[in-house]
Amino acid sequence: TVAEPAAGGSLKRPKFRPQPPGEGHDEFGNYPANIMFDRRVIRGNTYAAQILPAAVPLETQSLRRTGGRGVRLKPPSTPEPVEGRRHMDIQTDAYLEELTDTVPEAEVTTQTDAFMDRPPTPLFIPMKIGVDVETQIASGDLFDFAFEVEPILEVLVGKTLEQGLMEVMEEEELAAMRAHQEHFEQIRNAELVATQRMEASERRKMEEKDRRLAQERERTEREKTVREKIAAQTFARGYLSGLVGSVFDRLYDSGFFYDPVQKEVEMEFMPWLTDAVVAECSTAAVSRRCVNDIIIKAIKDGIVAKADGAARAKKEVVEAAAAKTAAKAAVKAAELSAAERAKTELALKVLTELDPPLITEE
Repeated sequence: TVAEPAAGGSLKRPKFRPQPPGEGHDEFGNYPANIMFDRRVIRGNTYAAQILPAAVPLETQSLRRTGGRGVRLKPPSTPEPVEGRRHMDIQTDAYLEELTDTVPEAEVTTQTDAFMDRPPTPLFIPMKIGVDVETQIASGDLFDFAFEVEPILEVLVGKTLEQGLMEVMEEEELAAMRAHQEHFEQIRNAELVATQRMEASERRKMEEKDRRLAQERERTEREKTVREKIAAQTFARGYLSGLVGSVFDRLYDSGFFYDPVQKEVEMEFMPWLTDAVVAECSTAAVSRRCVNDIIIKAIKDGIVAKADGAARAKKEVVEAAAAKTAAKAAVKAAELSAAERAKTELALKVLTELDPPLITEE
């Protein structure tokens, strides 16, 4: 039962049968209460607005129904069942009431004890005949083999057979697993060998392919080099077809190829002759008179001697001129041959020493 709290901090007398003193109240029926745990007593600031938390609907209805009174005391519960039993929820109302609210349901079943076994039928004891003879046999003196040993033997034999059967089945299973493993390893080894053979074949094919590609690249490079050489030689021949003549002409014009006699005449004889003429001309005015006299005297003497040695002189002059002409022709031919050979060697040297060379020795 729950008693409603009073305004003075104590509880009123319960509506039901009073309880004996010492069970939560004193002899006057007043229940002690501590105002420190009363929710109606405000704690903290008394002049500030109190913020109450939002209450759930069920709590709001309970507070409205009780008018803000304290929580009722928990009613006494049913004592615990004795050992070996348990409580069952049953309907104890006088009239059945339909439950409108949906409540959690659970199925619970009970089962009564099974019927006791029928007692064994007593053995048929025939009518006693003969003379009774008594003897003293203590309990346990007689040994019933079928009753005491046969169940043990059945258990031992059954367990032995079961254990043997399990061992045989285990051995067969292990043998099957080993056979399956050996078969799997054989298949795997065969597949591995086939895979290695295929890999080796593919590797050889790739190596052959790479070798063929390298050979093809080398052949292409060689052909390219040969074509470049042929093109260079063709271009060099076309370029040098008129270059030799122009080089010789330019060297001849620049004075590299010359006639030794002509150069000696120009470089030695002509300067000497010029110097001699200049010296002679400088003394011509002084010695002109002497020269005229000498010339006149020589003319006179010459006229006299001319008649004598005209024929002889003419003959000697002709012979000397012929010998001199032949010697000059031989010397000039030798010089021309040496000059042509020097020209050819110089032209080849100039053409071969160019960078890049215009011609190559083959």
